[in-house]
Amino acid sequence: MAKNICVIGGSGFVGRSIVRQALAEGHQVRIACRHPEHARHLQVDGADTKQVDICMGKGLDVALEGMDCVINLVGVLFERGRYSFSEAHVEGTKRILHACTQAGVTRYIHMSALGAASDNPSDYGRTKHAAEQMVRDSDLDWTIIRPSVIFGREDDFFNKLDAMSRLLPVFPVIAGATCFQPVWVEDVARAFVQSVSDKATVKQSFDLGGPRAYAFKDLVQLLLDARGRSRLCIPVPHAVAGLMASALQFLPVPPLTPDQLAMLQQDNIVAGDQPFPACFGEASSVETILPTYINGGRPARLQRAMNDCRENYRKL
Repeated sequence: MAKNICVIGGSGFVGRSIVRQALAEGHQVRIACRHPEHARHLQVDGADTKQVDICMGKGLDVALEGMDCVINLVGVLFERGRYSFSEAHVEGTKRILHACTQAGVTRYIHMSALGAASDNPSDYGRTKHAAEQMVRDSDLDWTIIRPSVIFGREDDFFNKLDAMSRLLPVFPVIAGATCFQPVWVEDVARAFVQSVSDKATVKQSFDLGGPRAYAFKDLVQLLLDARGRSRLCIPVPHAVAGLMASALQFLPVPPLTPDQLAMLQQDNIVAGDQPFPACFGEASSVETILPTYINGGRPARLQRAMNDCRENYRKL
């Protein structure tokens, strides 16, 4: 049954995939974000937009009017001005939950993060956990989704590594032994869209990871193989990384901050034998998906890159 869905933060990387999949399923979608102009291309697909700033508490009442379900994707990876971890993750979530109650919206799906916990070494992880607790304590029909690092076309993970490998003859590897379980953005989006109408997901929390966990240094090597590049990978000691993060955090879009460095000291993998819940289908592997976008989809290079990735996978 078609639903009216408001996707808060829907103009972002994950949001775009959720919006497209929801529209394809026949839902009516409203994108609520600070900069609606960033979602113009999704309006062509059939979504409408509303300007909302959850840190300022503006626009939520209008955006939620007539909605059946709210998906909250808002998250910040570094703090700038009033957009702190606490404001975006905790206070922002509190405002959205209140707005849902005021608007009579009972279905709420929340994007958290794998590893979010009260004792997480990062402010990011602790505030994500605090938001989860508020969601669980609410009277809404909630679902919490907690993915590991998300990859896909236009991601900030492999594309950032790609840019670094293009510019640097030597690749600095920070926290190379830390393990991640990358999950494809389209698989994450499918979990959100299926949850909209699936009553079995109500009052449930789901951890999402890809089929396999990798040390960070192995993910760097997979990227280099897909690109056909040879780089000397140099481990960066934690003390040196700390100095780098302290300096880089002041850039407009910092590649590394002290809080992100704290996150890198902890594995980000799903516990148990089933990293991707069976109710959402099967998750695609890095080796299958990475070459389809990191090389721009050029057929000959794509095939070579896929072969290289598969060979590297067997060696790991």
